[in-house]
Amino acid sequence: MVTTDFLGRLGEETRCALLALATRRPLSKGAYAYRVSDPGDAVYLLIAGRIKTYKLTPDGREVILWFGFPGEVFGLVEAPHHKGRMVSVEACEPSEVAEISSAKFREFLAAHPDVSQILVQIMASRLGMLANRLVYLMADDAEARIAKFLVDLAARYHGPANRDARPIGLTHQEIADITGVQRQTATRILGRLTERGALSVRYRKISIRDRDLLSRYASRQP
Repeated sequence: MVTTDFLGRLGEETRCALLALATRRPLSKGAYAYRVSDPGDAVYLLIAGRIKTYKLTPDGREVILWFGFPGEVFGLVEAPHHKGRMVSVEACEPSEVAEISSAKFREFLAAHPDVSQILVQIMASRLGMLANRLVYLMADDAEARIAKFLVDLAARYHGPANRDARPIGLTHQEIADITGVQRQTATRILGRLTERGALSVRYRKISIRDRDLLSRYASRQP
């Protein structure tokens, strides 16, 4: 699986050239990079922190589509057509983003076709993970859903070779929201996976201790 750390896959010179086009701004926890219906005329890079992409249901329930981590690019879907934003992006913790106008970003990609290829790979990987999530939301039990989500998250956050993964800061409520289970259910399952040695939880951050074991729970049938 392709890691979605866009900035991390760029060479230093290319990365610096891209960031030179951007305006950086901090986001406090709970602040928005943008909201639904805002103008879609910019692309964003997450420099530090963590963000969530979500939509609200008609009854006001938050449906999380994606968590973003440092190095990731977001805001691409609406930017080429200058449409209003279709989702909201909110900081889950103090964060920093770099904002680039869609026109400048397109010019940069035209001058750096290798970067365009990286971007296509990342977006294809992201689309595949979102499609897989739709399938397991329909077909899997709660434990398999949570295990699959964490396996996918580890793959895009750390890459396949990094077995000593750094902790991932997600709350039990966030995991519940993105996997479609109740918070109490998520807490119970995370505790069970921790007891079995697949995870460890310290200071509200999850570390995957045994990715192979977690993958076995992810592939279980209900």
